[in-house]
Amino acid sequence: MTSFINRNPKPEASPPHDDRNVRSRLFPKGTIWILLLFSTLSLCIALVGISWRAAELARADLQTEIREKAEIEARVLGEKIENALKLGIPLREIVGFETVVYQLRNGDPDLVFAALTTTSKPSEILHTGGLPPNEIAATLHAPEDGDFPYIVTHLSLPQTGDHDDIQVVLGHARAALMRPVIDNLYDIAIIFIITLALSFELMLLVLTVNVALPVRVARKVLANVRERKFTLLHGQSTHDEIGKFMERINSMINTTAQKVGTHPRPEREVKLIGVRMLAFMFVLAEELARPIMPTFFSQVTSHSLDGQLGAGVVMAVHLLMIAIAMPICSLFQEQVGSLRMYLCGAFLATLGLIGTAFAVGIWDLVLWRALSGIGYATTFVACQSYVLDATNDSNRTQGTAMMVSGIMLADICGPAIGGIIAGHFGPDMTFIAGATIAFLAVVLAFFLMDNMVRGVTIPPIPTRAALRSMLGNRRLQVLIVFAAIPAKLILSGFLYYLTPIILLQSGATTAEIGRVIMLYGLTAILTGWIAAKWTDKNQNETRAVGIGGGLTAAGLLLAGWMPEYALFAVAVALLGLAQASSIPAQLSASLKLSKEFTKDHGTGPVLAVLRLAERLGGAIGPLLAAGLTLLVGATQAVLIFGVFAAFAVLCFELLIGHVPSDRPTTPKNEGGEK
Repeated sequence: MTSFINRNPKPEASPPHDDRNVRSRLFPKGTIWILLLFSTLSLCIALVGISWRAAELARADLQTEIREKAEIEARVLGEKIENALKLGIPLREIVGFETVVYQLRNGDPDLVFAALTTTSKPSEILHTGGLPPNEIAATLHAPEDGDFPYIVTHLSLPQTGDHDDIQVVLGHARAALMRPVIDNLYDIAIIFIITLALSFELMLLVLTVNVALPVRVARKVLANVRERKFTLLHGQSTHDEIGKFMERINSMINTTAQKVGTHPRPEREVKLIGVRMLAFMFVLAEELARPIMPTFFSQVTSHSLDGQLGAGVVMAVHLLMIAIAMPICSLFQEQVGSLRMYLCGAFLATLGLIGTAFAVGIWDLVLWRALSGIGYATTFVACQSYVLDATNDSNRTQGTAMMVSGIMLADICGPAIGGIIAGHFGPDMTFIAGATIAFLAVVLAFFLMDNMVRGVTIPPIPTRAALRSMLGNRRLQVLIVFAAIPAKLILSGFLYYLTPIILLQSGATTAEIGRVIMLYGLTAILTGWIAAKWTDKNQNETRAVGIGGGLTAAGLLLAGWMPEYALFAVAVALLGLAQASSIPAQLSASLKLSKEFTKDHGTGPVLAVLRLAERLGGAIGPLLAAGLTLLVGATQAVLIFGVFAAFAVLCFELLIGHVPSDRPTTPKNEGGEK
């Protein structure tokens, strides 16, 4: 040991003071960091000052607008008072003043109180509305300093009959001065989040395709060379430094393989990340026009049907074609292939969106929207089947979550971007922009979707007896009835129907409602990958489905019990977390529960049944929500949805582990039945 140490003397250590300096230094040495820090602080100070000045100017302009609005409202009250006086009603016996004030507050949530007073000093309060008379009296006699909570407007009325001079006094919340500024800040934050998400998607795609996948394949090839096998070549083609380096390695491997008598084969990694981008693009093409669809469809169909009815018919046909096309495409996907099916679907969607932009009547509009629905369903099935073919039981939920995250991101970005396009260029250009994106997806599919993930052999078409056996799978029935259908039913009924209605009734603006609904997609995107990774790690998909159902029930019961804006936001966020946990797990669970059937007949029939059930649940949701709203009111409808969700998840948890496993897919008496 001593001789070894002597032969390998320790290198000289660095001076201790240098090491301490390196460890204690906060920033790297150099004046560039000082300049960068100074520039950043200067920029922040300047932006704070500019923002503060802009807010002051905005408050001044908004205060003028509020006073103009208050004068209009005061004239409305004054006209009603004057009409009552002309009819001979004594001033002090006029009734209904408070009712008129509440009607004005429904149209102007910033109006806090109104009063009819005399102009004499001290003034006498005759009628009030919005606040108790003693609070209004204290407010009118308080000094209007910087801490005064109201913007008070006085409007004198002309004298009519024998009574003192009177005036209408209105009080608006001073906080209304900052509300538009805050709304603009929220809008800026939303645009920032959308831009950041789009940038992340592009960077993720570029880095994965050009760096991560080539490096992963290179590691396999170099490990193969280290083991002296010389059986793999780098087949992940790139034109950068990695590609040039691996071309030389391939040349060396081919030379060595000829000497040792081996035949190397190209090694590639499936571009699974490409499906995320393709799913994002085909959903974005459809979601761009989501904000203007009802209005645009009503205008086009107004010559044939009532506007609202015509729009409903067009949207129902679109959903119906999606529900019909999805299971049919699932049956033939393995014969056609994901790439060709995606190309066909994106091309049909392109034609449908272009035709919609130039539709002139209800019949051609229905035709083009039906074509778009078929294209949407075809591309969805192609992407989902591609993920299933490219993954296995160990990572299938994560692969599905990757595709679902792309769809969620399109649901967030599409309406926001489409609203901007429609506002500047009109609804026609919005559909044309969607068609352009769909056509771009056709081109990118050739580069982002590999046809190599198809199975070597095409599974046979299942017989009727095999289908009956698959449909008789008790655990699959439990999954569909108590998980798949309720998930889509609640999503469409609660999120897309009840939430906007209740928030609108509570006084929320359209922008505020949009922000709440956006929480669903944002939460799903941020938590989907974590939930999927946990599910694949534990290999317990049914547990993830049950957790998602429990979160859904908790959020709905909370929103139904206390229907407030903040609690609805929490409920929507919980729904996003629940769907991110449950939806990818449902797909993996359905294939695991039907593994005996899928061994012989592939995944197509199982997915067809699951997708049909989900679409039926999505179609039933708004109808059920509308019926409950008419019977018991929107708030009670949310509570009923919550009870239904709790019942469904309870039945799922009790039955999924206690019903028999799937029956054999080839019964003894099947014979050659077709």
